[in-house]
Amino acid sequence: MILIKNPIRKRRRIPLMPLIDVIFILVMFFLLSSTFGVWRPLEVSLNEEGSSEGKAQQELGVLPILIAFRPASTTSQQMLTVNGVDVSLEQLSGELDRLASLGAENAILVPAEGTEFQQVIDILDEARSSRLRKVSLKLE
Repeated sequence: MILIKNPIRKRRRIPLMPLIDVIFILVMFFLLSSTFGVWRPLEVSLNEEGSSEGKAQQELGVLPILIAFRPASTTSQQMLTVNGVDVSLEQLSGELDRLASLGAENAILVPAEGTEFQQVIDILDEARSSRLRKVSLKLE
């Protein structure tokens, strides 16, 4: 009987470079397509001069709260005024809650010229956390 030896097969190595490329592309895809921030809507109404809602409230004797913002040269000296009272951004919600308990329902934010958009959003977000029904933005 003749035995024919099977040739010893060399083990083929799996090439790792294409596999690393595919993994890198997948990681980049998931990093770029995922969202890390929390997005939520912020309802803002632009106060119009002849709005019927504003006239109806004035007839009832309920006047809106005036929030004025004047940016300073440095961020630590920002001037935020609520009905003539200077407050900081951290105190804004408490002051608006106090005025809401006295019967106020709406507020109007009047930013000064040159105010950055992010500062306006921070103020609106803080005002939204108060008990007021509506916060309007007055643009000049």
